[in-house]
Amino acid sequence: MIYSLALILLLGFELSYYLLVVQTGVVAYYNSDLITLFPMFVGGVLGTILGGFSWGRVENPLHKIMIALSLQLLLSFYYPNYNIFTLLLLGLAVGVMAPLGVYLFKAKQQKELLLALAIAYTMGTYSFTSMVDGRMLMAVLFSTVALLSAFVLKDYRVETDAKVISHSFLSYLPLMLWILLDSNLFETLSRHESLDIWSEYTFTIITFHLLGLVAAYFIDMSKQKKHIFIALIFTGSYALSYFELPFALAMLYPFTISYYNVVVFTTLSKEMSISKLAFMMIFVGWIASGLGLAIALSKLIH
Repeated sequence: MIYSLALILLLGFELSYYLLVVQTGVVAYYNSDLITLFPMFVGGVLGTILGGFSWGRVENPLHKIMIALSLQLLLSFYYPNYNIFTLLLLGLAVGVMAPLGVYLFKAKQQKELLLALAIAYTMGTYSFTSMVDGRMLMAVLFSTVALLSAFVLKDYRVETDAKVISHSFLSYLPLMLWILLDSNLFETLSRHESLDIWSEYTFTIITFHLLGLVAAYFIDMSKQKKHIFIALIFTGSYALSYFELPFALAMLYPFTISYYNVVVFTTLSKEMSISKLAFMMIFVGWIASGLGLAIALSKLIH
């Protein structure tokens, strides 16, 4: 029970950190300047690779997680005034957490995953409109809770018997596509004044985030049908954005985000090879989301 609670808090608050401090904090503070933010991207890739290195016979990655979260906590006190070096370190800390946070979970721990995502999406949505340069306390709080949770889990052992699948690289391509589409739409909407759904429909968005999580938990479909369904709801989200229907978008888009993220996380958590998981996280996470941001800035997809 205590391990389940610690897992929920670790993932929930680390995702909240990524959403509010990295994705909509640091990125927004530097006006999505890809050149300025490039050190953080490089650090993220390097950290993800580092997280995938073998740690010998020890199956518990918590020692690396605690080091990464300690660095993240230290850097939180400097938010948002980072330089090239501290941006690199920030990316490194978040990058190490990416594969290891996923690896801690077993695919069957759906309830823990849903509760963690519920925490992240509720806090992320509620605090989305807060001042970007005033989130230092959030950064410190989220990092502290995640670090304390990691200390509680210090004797936790990942059951490698539950990780009996090694997916082909081709099977991960849909996951990359969903993250790219999400990143592009999110970055596009965050710059679209007439579609500022977060400030006007905050509680609607939270409600449909939670409904998306519930749907992913209770609706049982084959992998192929899940990807077809995700394609349809992403198509609907883009259509509502194109026709500028903010209230309908505030319902469908957060539902889409929650649903596809459960599919992505569950798929990744089944990977038995930590090094392969880290390698795929570079593409599924950093490259896909970076391309989505770049496409949004270039306005190739309206």
